[in-house]
Amino acid sequence: MVLASSVFLLTNGQATAQTSNNYAEVGLFPTSGVVRGISQCRSDLGLAFAASGLVAKTFVEEGQEVQAGDVLLQLNQGVEEIDLRRRELIWQSGSELEAATARLEVAETQWQAAQRIYDSSRGVSREELQNRQLAFAVATSEVNRLNTQKQMEHLDFLTAQENLNQRTLLAPTVGIVSSLIRKTGESAQANDPVLQLCDLSKINFVANVPVALAETLTTSQTIKLNFPGHSETLNGQVVFVSPVVDSASGLRELKVEITDSPDWLRPGLSADFAIDQL
Repeated sequence: MVLASSVFLLTNGQATAQTSNNYAEVGLFPTSGVVRGISQCRSDLGLAFAASGLVAKTFVEEGQEVQAGDVLLQLNQGVEEIDLRRRELIWQSGSELEAATARLEVAETQWQAAQRIYDSSRGVSREELQNRQLAFAVATSEVNRLNTQKQMEHLDFLTAQENLNQRTLLAPTVGIVSSLIRKTGESAQANDPVLQLCDLSKINFVANVPVALAETLTTSQTIKLNFPGHSETLNGQVVFVSPVVDSASGLRELKVEITDSPDWLRPGLSADFAIDQL
């Protein structure tokens, strides 16, 4: 929703709020001055689990800043931990494969010995030689089957590990926890948001500007932003100019990405830029 109250034109030291009352002037004939807006997080992320369950642990509080990879919430995972351990034991158990490998080595030795005897003196029958060769082929096939089985067991283990990981919610980026929708002891459904995270990886400046001014702005254009109470001027790059004019105010939304965010910059701070710099 476009809020007309977020834009002011400062002329002769006085602020005049742009509303729908002066639509013709606001929408079509912007006067020189200053456009004022507000800083916002890059996006407000609704984070969810990929699985359903009860929230077992909550590691954060509302308003807390987190880094990418931090643990936020965790579902109950007793069954998944047991399944992961069981599949790990099956995968790591190598006794059957070791026995089959030993039989293969014996079968190969017997076949090669029989082949040498047959070639030198015909001391074994051709049928016996073929039986030894067949035993070696069968043993080779069994080892190959067990190796494939081990690969499948490894994949089963990785699947169980992923199922367990899906029950832990991690922060995808640096941000501020804006809302805890589900808390410890509450039920969470798969893909339903349980936490709102304000993405701080980039801070945007958002304002509503007159139509005529919006038409002079292009993406990638650089704008210098001033934050009251801070002497530092920040550079921003235009990333979005709405093609839609708000019918109530006659304004178009402008979004500027602040390229180098200092530590003090947070969402919700007012900022402005001078029209005459464009």
